[in-house]
Amino acid sequence: MRNQHSGFVIGSAIRRPWAAYALAFFIITCAAAIPSSRVLAGPAPDEGKWIVVVEPGNSLSFSILHGPKGAERAVGHIGMAGWGPKWAWAGIGSKDKPKGPFVVSAPFTVNKAAGQVIAVQLDVAAKGTRSVVFRYDLTADKDVPLTLLAAVIGFDKSLAGEFTATGDGKETSLILPLTRGQINATSHATYKLIGVGEVAVDLDPAVDVGIDGDARMILAQGEFKAGHKSVAVTLTFGADVALVTSPTAMANYEKPLAGPDWYQFQPTNDLSPSVIGMENWLEKPAGKRGGVRMVGDHFQSEDGTPIKFWGTNLAYGSSCAPEKKIADFTAARFAKYGVNAVRLHKFTYPKQGNGIGDSNDSTKFDPAGLDRLDYFSSQLKNNGVYFGWSHTYGFQVRPGDRSRLLAYDEVMAYKGGSTYAFINFAPDVQDLMIESVVNLLKHKNPYTGLTYAEEPALNFIELQNEDDIFFYTSDGALKASPTYRKQFMGRFAQWLKAKYASEEGLKKAWREALKGNESLADGNIALQLNPWFFGEDHLPQTRGGEHQRLVDTALFLHAVQDQYYGRYVKAIRDAGYKGPINGSPWQAPSGLPHYLNLKSDYAAGYIDRHNYFGGKLSDTMLAKPGSGDFSSGLQQVIDRPFGLSEWIHVYPSLYSAEGPDIIAIYGMGLQGWDASYEFQSGARAHAFADIAGNLPYGVWDADTPTQIGQYPLLARMIYRGDVKESPVISVRRVSDADLSEGKFSFSDKVTQHGDIKSFAGTVPPEALAAGRCVVEFTPAPAPSTFPDMAKYRQGDAIVSSTGQLKWDAAKRYFTLDAQSAKALVGFDSGNEVVLGNVRIRSESPYVSILLTATDPKASLATGKTALLSAIARTCNTGFTVFGPEDKITNNGTSPILMEPVKATFTIAGRHIKAVNLLDHDGRQTGKTLTTKDGAFTIDGALDKTPYYEVVFE
Repeated sequence: MRNQHSGFVIGSAIRRPWAAYALAFFIITCAAAIPSSRVLAGPAPDEGKWIVVVEPGNSLSFSILHGPKGAERAVGHIGMAGWGPKWAWAGIGSKDKPKGPFVVSAPFTVNKAAGQVIAVQLDVAAKGTRSVVFRYDLTADKDVPLTLLAAVIGFDKSLAGEFTATGDGKETSLILPLTRGQINATSHATYKLIGVGEVAVDLDPAVDVGIDGDARMILAQGEFKAGHKSVAVTLTFGADVALVTSPTAMANYEKPLAGPDWYQFQPTNDLSPSVIGMENWLEKPAGKRGGVRMVGDHFQSEDGTPIKFWGTNLAYGSSCAPEKKIADFTAARFAKYGVNAVRLHKFTYPKQGNGIGDSNDSTKFDPAGLDRLDYFSSQLKNNGVYFGWSHTYGFQVRPGDRSRLLAYDEVMAYKGGSTYAFINFAPDVQDLMIESVVNLLKHKNPYTGLTYAEEPALNFIELQNEDDIFFYTSDGALKASPTYRKQFMGRFAQWLKAKYASEEGLKKAWREALKGNESLADGNIALQLNPWFFGEDHLPQTRGGEHQRLVDTALFLHAVQDQYYGRYVKAIRDAGYKGPINGSPWQAPSGLPHYLNLKSDYAAGYIDRHNYFGGKLSDTMLAKPGSGDFSSGLQQVIDRPFGLSEWIHVYPSLYSAEGPDIIAIYGMGLQGWDASYEFQSGARAHAFADIAGNLPYGVWDADTPTQIGQYPLLARMIYRGDVKESPVISVRRVSDADLSEGKFSFSDKVTQHGDIKSFAGTVPPEALAAGRCVVEFTPAPAPSTFPDMAKYRQGDAIVSSTGQLKWDAAKRYFTLDAQSAKALVGFDSGNEVVLGNVRIRSESPYVSILLTATDPKASLATGKTALLSAIARTCNTGFTVFGPEDKITNNGTSPILMEPVKATFTIAGRHIKAVNLLDHDGRQTGKTLTTKDGAFTIDGALDKTPYYEVVFE
């Protein structure tokens, strides 16, 4: 689920609302000074002029630039951030564009209905040649409760140096980049930035400064009393500074991304036979060889034929159950582009919520919506496209469910009927969701004559989307319902009694950690549901009774989740469905909660995960092998299939073309993954999206030329098995004893910022570029094995254990050299790469070049033709950015523009008869390129296409 979240800002990072649970624990509020730590090297002398420029999208936020004239870059920022009570995000911004003196206003609204608003006025002016003064005037007519309102100053996290502050009459020094803490009554601070220079900060009057990555000059905290307050923040630079605030001057920093040689992407949505089309590759109907089965670490059809799924997502009833004309086109479109499976996501909401569910009874379905789902499912099947059910995100109870729930009113009060997180504690709510799925499985599709339980094209059922009992949302969900909380504490007491037999046994195990007023008889033993306490950052530091209490709590939660999943799986099997099942694609914090949650998913079926990458213009995974969404492969279990059912380079990442390449070549190929579903496509009457993306909710779109536009070549590689699967090079073994003690022979680190997650630890993520790294659950303790990365390194590059792949982190590119496919992906302009008998010399800064044999059983040595795609960056027409910080100032309109790729190819040992230019639908244009001695050059500025067909004698 991507699009129902609202973010809140911590420093300069955007987080999800659930992060407040963890944040509240981690924020350091002590007034004591932070221990001093000195930087030995001072900053280099200032070179070039400093510039402070207001950001186009928010006049309360300014970029701090530095560098030689004409080459200034953003090194820092100053803006505002604020939270209402209990860290509830309360955004503040201004669109004012004053032409004269820079004075802007904005309301900081905590509760508008209650009149809890602080009027903020910002006055910015230059002072002398080296200083800029930011004066914040705050006014409120009544007392306003809040957590924090602050002016926020931060510098690029890549800059080393020292931060010194004078507060409470003493000086505190910190190493940059900053972490967390607080310095009270601060009047002066200095940033000493190595290689950049110094920036002094003077505060009048002195205020407390909170440290959380950036420095927060606290303007109000706890409560802002009715009245007025003014704080001046003066920045003084080590050289002259220019203040840029006028619209005319700001225009100098706004620039279009596309050059004059970029060409328009203009497909005609023609699904007739084409050179790139893959409709003949997909066996029809889907499930022709029988239903899909999970066998060991892979999927196969009932007749034993192995199968992999290269797919995409559709979300809500509008796309999962579209009108019939749209259904026909969408199913045929997927077949053309090589999509052999689609994940139907969150389609069981009531019809008022864009689902096909009944409005009154959560276990029933709207007849019209169900008919559209039936028809679409049949058309997918007829086109050779499998479909899976991610039926629910935040299961919604409805009025007719009242009599079946322990406390209906409490459920409705929690999130208006959404049971996200809450469902993990409520067996009666679980029963409703299980029954709804069983009812759908028993429903006979009139267009196929089969029930969904009998349907061989139904290739998976996901028990619940992005939810598990070990996530940060659990604590708040259970606290929201006194009735369910009491019931759950009773279950905890029963579990403890079963383990320890008596009160005395529990006291012996927990010792001082069992509080004097807690007892099994009273069923009042409190549960710690914040998973951080069980995780690698906390649990290893605990001892004695505290450690045992936390471990027992985690094991109890695991048992509860297993019981839930076990009942769910049994009901699905009893309904007749024999295909793959996965528990949930979500995960938990590092250490014990992670492996307990992974084992629950292991018991339910195959392992599936979600991960995203990017969100900024220049984000790329190529500088760090094994990073980004690819790092999810570290959760692969040795004897289970593995899938990534939501992933994408989040818009506006301009280097998004690398995403499908890495997932297809390294994930589905080298790592042997079994399923991929990019998030997300749409059921629409045209093949591609009109624009490349849009903020805030159009940031996940697979229907663009950099994504599904590359699928016809990548799908060929996957289905033909061009990329060899690696042998296992590392096994982290987790035994029952490890879980029962909460101790492991290795370390893991899960870092999560909303949907974007990264994984690291004893097994480095770059090992995924070398070979398969898996987890194994064992009954008895067994030693783990770790990769010897020296075996796979060639300088800065990692060569895969199969020898086909090479990932150069320093130069930020990778190559594939297989018999039937070649690839050059990344930043390798001006160099020639040799891939067997193929030489490629790119003249473009960034490329995704794929070359593959056209036919199912051909190689580049034997096939009559080969397909070539050459894609770089894309953007919308009129797309402009605020250059110093690469921020969008105008997202633009259709059509999508494509950056041209220029490259020369030499293919030895084969006589090239012709290189045909294909149009944007992959059809012949009648145009060809000049070839000589097995060599040819493509130039997108002239060819105006990403697709070519190479014809051999």
